[in-house]
Amino acid sequence: MKSTKTLFALFVVFSCVCLIGLPQAIAGRAAFDVNKMADMSDFDPNNPIIYTGDDTIRIGLLQLFSGPGAGNGEIFWLTCNWVAHDINKRGGILVDGKKKKIVFIKGDTKGKPTDTKKACERLILKDKVDILWGTSGSHLTNIISQVAKKYKVIHQNSLACSDYLMDAKNFSRYTFQTFTRNSIFGQGGAYYYGQRNKEKKFYILCQDYSFGHSLADEFKKGLKKYFPAAQIVGEDYHPLFAKDFAPYVTKIQASGAEVIFTGDATCSKPAGIWA
Repeated sequence: MKSTKTLFALFVVFSCVCLIGLPQAIAGRAAFDVNKMADMSDFDPNNPIIYTGDDTIRIGLLQLFSGPGAGNGEIFWLTCNWVAHDINKRGGILVDGKKKKIVFIKGDTKGKPTDTKKACERLILKDKVDILWGTSGSHLTNIISQVAKKYKVIHQNSLACSDYLMDAKNFSRYTFQTFTRNSIFGQGGAYYYGQRNKEKKFYILCQDYSFGHSLADEFKKGLKKYFPAAQIVGEDYHPLFAKDFAPYVTKIQASGAEVIFTGDATCSKPAGIWA
């Protein structure tokens, strides 16, 4: 494969610091200096402090907490509780004149549509959450958005970026998307290579689900618009959580590709479900 070291990989890394900027309708104004952090020496990721009572903002964290992608959930559970611990030690967030503590509650999607819906409904009906947060997987995020709309609960989408999630058909007044879109990733990548005007042979390798196909489609649109001289010399979509990429590598080498375009994430092993 010519210029095999050239690799265009989209790796999505997220931070839960965005929680400090929860919608004002729910969070009100901050009751502390956001430029200073609390003493975190007593933070225990394995035993987060779970507050009870009415003076709390309850957030359902929808992620993979079991199965081959469970590592994803643990990453977000640790990060979210770190932020919550910092905010809570400084008194919480002021809402309607009262300080409220942040509480996270796990919702295990297991990476499956049916389980995602069940987790959403349990969080809303049993755990009485104020907000649904997540998740990895555009197809699962769309389900969360639909359930949030049904029960009129706020859904913060900070992870999934397929454009259709906020189109005319799927838009919901209860869902807030705080991340970018595949059209920006895909077409932006195509624009970059069009300006570079060196590598012209591309091989697309993405996950076989909505995000992977959506990202690939946007990249192809971008090539037509910004780099018409480019060639797609191969295109494959592997199963989620695939471990053996040898067959794909063999095909890529035989194709003469100069660039591999992929939306695969590397936040946990094996190759996981993302965005």
